[in-house]
Amino acid sequence: MRKVLITGVSRGIGKATAKLLAQEGYYIVGTYKSNKQAAEQLKTEIKNIDLFQVDLSKRSETLEFVEKLKNENFYAIVNNAGILNFEQWEQLTLENWDTTLEVNVTAPLLICHGLRKSIGAGGVIINVSSTDGLKGALASIPYAVSKAALTNLTLSLANVFGPQNVRVISLAPGWIGDGMGSPVIEDAKWFNPLGRTAEFNEIASAISLLLSEKASFINGTNFIVDGGSMAVDYCIKKENDLT
Repeated sequence: MRKVLITGVSRGIGKATAKLLAQEGYYIVGTYKSNKQAAEQLKTEIKNIDLFQVDLSKRSETLEFVEKLKNENFYAIVNNAGILNFEQWEQLTLENWDTTLEVNVTAPLLICHGLRKSIGAGGVIINVSSTDGLKGALASIPYAVSKAALTNLTLSLANVFGPQNVRVISLAPGWIGDGMGSPVIEDAKWFNPLGRTAEFNEIASAISLLLSEKASFINGTNFIVDGGSMAVDYCIKKENDLT
């Protein structure tokens, strides 16, 4: 049974991906930060799963976790865990900056480096990025920068893992579900060519595809799953709607 490490499995993309991959026959090793109730519930829904409580914002915990797994054999790693804290430019704090980059960029780097010998030929690493990393931000600068960095890190990892026949891909979702309760979610639906936001299982399905042999030559690239939002210019769409 192929083993897949997925960070951040207690909710959202991570949970949907863990459930889908388990249904497809993978053995799941997952992390969660603090929601023990959600973790226990996931154990009742997935038979083949091991869960570890890890706060990826604390480097010591990340390194300790990697040390525990260094003798395991993984088919794939899905670096999914991420954080987003909104703050206005005038209130920007280095604490938020440091924590966001630690979780969203440094932790994936440490996991990939620490487990570099645990992924065999034919394996896959997927870094869950965001279309936010392809644009400038206003109230989420640390998040956007971290996702841009993760997308770029993917390119370097593809270079160093390629010789051992391990593919490395970043996956950039757009708006999903209720957009974390954002008040502009209806605008996000209007802006999308498909007229809606993504479902978590749609992102999970994209991850499943990238892990499969059907994607055997997809490597070192950013796989955008946004329903076409990146193809739209706001002013042009607004102009069209007013014509």
